[in-house]
Amino acid sequence: MNIPWKLKSFFFSTIDFFDAPRALYFLQKQITRRSRVGTVSISPVWLTHKKYLLKYSSTKIIFEFGAGKTLAQNLYLSDLVDKQIVVDLNPMIDLALIENVRHQISKLVDLKSDVKIVTLQNLLAYGIEYKAPYNAAETDFNEKSIDACVCTDTLEHIPEESILSIFFELYRILKDDGIVSVRIDYSDHYAHTDKTISLLNFLKFDHNVWRKYNHNCHFQNRLRHYDYVKIFKRCGFAVIEEDLVFLESEIPTELIQAFKNKDETWKATSAHIVLKKS
Repeated sequence: MNIPWKLKSFFFSTIDFFDAPRALYFLQKQITRRSRVGTVSISPVWLTHKKYLLKYSSTKIIFEFGAGKTLAQNLYLSDLVDKQIVVDLNPMIDLALIENVRHQISKLVDLKSDVKIVTLQNLLAYGIEYKAPYNAAETDFNEKSIDACVCTDTLEHIPEESILSIFFELYRILKDDGIVSVRIDYSDHYAHTDKTISLLNFLKFDHNVWRKYNHNCHFQNRLRHYDYVKIFKRCGFAVIEEDLVFLESEIPTELIQAFKNKDETWKATSAHIVLKKS
């Protein structure tokens, strides 16, 4: 279903005005279908997280912020990881969707348990502890108490100053030999449901214009790869692995001119990055 991005932006502005997040969930589940669960397959992102958790022997206590509604990634990792502490700034999970996903994934891979998930308590059988509302910048964890942090398609929705706060906290709670495995979607999310615009469409607008289309319920920080690297370094991390994806082949001339003095990574549409304490 193709939804004109400015129409979608207007809908988001209405949600912000009436503070009606349930309307957003209805849009995602019933209209755009971006929160429905169809046939579940093993995501390449899950496989990449798994690869790095194994490579750096970081499979005991895992922290994740921004896990979303289905916890599909967490269920997939449950047989590998001893314990996962999963948090969201706002309660997001949908137990019916989680059980649907659990049932499907259990046919593809071994899970830690076969307990049906109908309550939050049932998640404990899979080594998953869910907390929401919870601020990842202000955890109650001891210093150097987690082996890894994984994060998937979340950072692009967080303001830069909040990212800094979160990663300063991650530095405090991560073990010295621990890792952060993070996947970031650098694309304009309006392009996910409007195929008439570029994946880099949002870079055409200056701050004053863009803020008219950027809403609390669908916030996009528009940071580029090099911006994140600077943030991570400022918080005491070093990039030890990175895999950048460039999906936009026809970039408007105006953008090429605007970014001509920037690192070429500005064109990246996503990346998987692994960090260690420097």
